[in-house]
Amino acid sequence: MNKLSYGLLSLLSTEPMSGYDLTTKINKFWRSTHSAIYPLLSELEEGNYIELTLIEQTGKPDKKIYHLTDKGKELLRSWFISETADEVCRDEMTLKLYCINCMDEEAAETLLKEYEDRCNKRIEMYHKNLARIKVLAQENPDNAPASVFGSYIMTQRGLQKTELDLKWCEWVRRIYKKKNLSFLKEDLR
Repeated sequence: MNKLSYGLLSLLSTEPMSGYDLTTKINKFWRSTHSAIYPLLSELEEGNYIELTLIEQTGKPDKKIYHLTDKGKELLRSWFISETADEVCRDEMTLKLYCINCMDEEAAETLLKEYEDRCNKRIEMYHKNLARIKVLAQENPDNAPASVFGSYIMTQRGLQKTELDLKWCEWVRRIYKKKNLSFLKEDLR
């Protein structure tokens, strides 16, 4: 079993989903494609970790909705309590920011502004998502899918981290202007 297989099983633990829905949701955590996911879904079905229900559709192929089996739940529980690998990061913006002291003021300001713009767009998106989550939770408060809770806590995490990133940009801008390491004396007090 690879990490993507466990990722698909974990998403199915929150609610039954189609392959398309799984692809959309898994991409919130790491990049994947339909061509990677559908063969794994077949393997998981062959291993009796998931099963599918066909939903008839007019004018389209039947829709496959995947459900976690008891065997899948057992496997997933083992994965949940196993040690988690460190996250893999490949972030061009962070690399550029790491080198900001080598930039002229115009380039540094352009980079910080770009990052702040990204942060502000994400904050707006998080607020929209929170409003949508609130509606979902209010529609069926006693029987909302587990994904609503997961969406709520992860959206709050993203919002809080992004708000902190904006404050961090202000701090970088202040110390960048000093252009030497004297700021360390202040920060280490």
